[in-house]
Amino acid sequence: MSEAPVANESKIEISSLAAPHQKAKQRTLEEIESLNLGNNLLELEVQGFTILKGILTESVVERAKQAILKRVEKKTSRKIDPNTASAKDFYGMQYEPYLLFDDPVFQEILLEPKPLALMSYLLGEDCILSSMGCHFRGPGGFPLPAHSDTPENGFLNSQSSPVANCNYALTDYTQKGGALVLFPGSHNKQRQPTAHENWTVNGMSIVDVLAKNLPAEEIDAMEWEMPTGGVVLEIDPGDAVLWHGNSWHAGYRRDIPGTRINLAAYFCRPFMTTQELRGDKRYPEVFERYADTPRFAQLLGENVYNGWREEGPDFGLRKKALSQDK
Repeated sequence: MSEAPVANESKIEISSLAAPHQKAKQRTLEEIESLNLGNNLLELEVQGFTILKGILTESVVERAKQAILKRVEKKTSRKIDPNTASAKDFYGMQYEPYLLFDDPVFQEILLEPKPLALMSYLLGEDCILSSMGCHFRGPGGFPLPAHSDTPENGFLNSQSSPVANCNYALTDYTQKGGALVLFPGSHNKQRQPTAHENWTVNGMSIVDVLAKNLPAEEIDAMEWEMPTGGVVLEIDPGDAVLWHGNSWHAGYRRDIPGTRINLAAYFCRPFMTTQELRGDKRYPEVFERYADTPRFAQLLGENVYNGWREEGPDFGLRKKALSQDK
């Protein structure tokens, strides 16, 4: 007889934990409907990625682009013309990390409603910004190898992903200019592409070529063959591409003057370690600016209840993350 009350209590506890998740899911679906994202949601489910046209205004694109150029020019100690830069000005692709606090425009972009609604669908309302940076690409170098963003041993299933990415175009995406490549349906494979499913040149995979340590002149002369099944995404400044973490993606080498500039916002579930260090207390003015926007604090990991000491977990933070008002 002593076991019956325990069983009932267990049922009540499970129900109380499930309820916030169900309410969050319902809120997310209602928001997706109100933002007319039904077709985008269908594309995410079927092909593993979707394009959001004109998400950023011309003004926002220009502000973000100038902030990134400022960062790159400071690092390289040279002026870079995004329209005419040569390989001598900026060669190949380099990642510029931790942009969120460089300029207020990046915080504004983080809170764009449409990408956030789809991120909430993929990862839950309590998802966290793992990193925000730019894959700054000048002429030459290698194409970006095909890969999935899901960490090793992190593949769940085609419906669930521990991570997801939103890539904003701040300059034109063209094949010769270093466009993004995505692979429809690859999120269902639940694995990384093999070397033979990647870029090839003269019968060699990109893995083989990387291992050779060839000089830049020889690398730049190579004519790469795109992996089978890839789709080149030629999009405009202000467009965004959002994809399921399992989805394979790659990128063309830039073969024309100038630079391709993007902004990559990478998100994860709250139980994961973020790529960027969260809990950065150096920018209190930024958190003050968004004191009335609870989602900002959530995205910056302020409500994560893991990481306690002898005081133990604060389950109130978990409850707050799951029942927040947007």
